[in-house]
Amino acid sequence: MIGVIGDGSFQYSVQAVWTAAQHALPIAYVVLRNREYSVLKSFAELENTPGVPGLDLPGLDIVSLARGFGCRGIDIETVDELEKELTAALATDTPTVIVVETRPQHADL
Repeated sequence: MIGVIGDGSFQYSVQAVWTAAQHALPIAYVVLRNREYSVLKSFAELENTPGVPGLDLPGLDIVSLARGFGCRGIDIETVDELEKELTAALATDTPTVIVVETRPQHADL
């Protein structure tokens, strides 16, 4: 099983990786790291309240967090690495968190 989630949303549900580790589930979580709560920034603009503090997420070490919860954690940089790590993740009995760097993108709401 593969789940795709943003780095901000991952912070809301990080306990799920602990549960997956406790049950030895072969889940690959692909975390798209854009270093911000993009959708919350877009909601703030929609509500005419831009510049809400606390919506940037610099310095999150998601790989270390994943490892601390008992999962494999990997930062990748290329599509080839993503393919390799997804294949490996689905062949193990340990959940894997694969972090992929992305660019912030405005969510048109």
